[in-house]
Amino acid sequence: MGQHFFKSGILATVIPCMIGGCSNSPQEQDPLPPPALIAQMQGEAPKPVNIMVFAPGDTLELFVKEDVTLNGSYQVREGGYIVIPRAGRIQVAGLDRNMAEARVKEILEKTQLAVATVLVERTSKFPVSAPGTTPIAAMPKVMVFITGAVPRSGVHHIPVNGTRPIGAYEALLITGGTGKFAREDRVEIYRTDAQGKRQRAVFDLKAVRQGAAEDPPIGEGDIIHVPEKVFGF
Repeated sequence: MGQHFFKSGILATVIPCMIGGCSNSPQEQDPLPPPALIAQMQGEAPKPVNIMVFAPGDTLELFVKEDVTLNGSYQVREGGYIVIPRAGRIQVAGLDRNMAEARVKEILEKTQLAVATVLVERTSKFPVSAPGTTPIAAMPKVMVFITGAVPRSGVHHIPVNGTRPIGAYEALLITGGTGKFAREDRVEIYRTDAQGKRQRAVFDLKAVRQGAAEDPPIGEGDIIHVPEKVFGF
């Protein structure tokens, strides 16, 4: 990757450049350490998928005998949780029906009910891919953190096809793109090396979008920060 620079240390504070005081040409130095890959991308046999457990994208029907206002349909969100009024987020991804019922019962009895009789049923499963392909909900996922001038900042679990790392620009497109004033030519990627130190590099994703550069691969636990443009007055 030709247009980036490399720096050790913790997340750096970006100091806005004065007008005419900084160059638009990133320096040529060493790249980031290789991205951390999930098990399925390292050639290990994938774990069998239990089709009876909940996964992001599923919809479940909740029945609570003691409080009918909680009854209804809830979608398992990208982070693997459902959101129940007054109870907040409840993690259900990876749980079967009995385990999910026990989890919801536990949370409701801690937050708002002395006793909760809970029933959970799956009403729809995440749409299945075409025959011969892997359903999206069953695909391996890489966890990345996206911040800055983006519409959806936070942690994202991005499906990968299991044969190659996903690129930073590709990840941004999947999670909603960049904001109106995003500076795509100075996107920062932070990665932890083998010694546990946070490394930082800057990439020109505008060049990636224009087809003039390769999309830098990202890995498990990477942080992608998209800075905003600084306007002088």
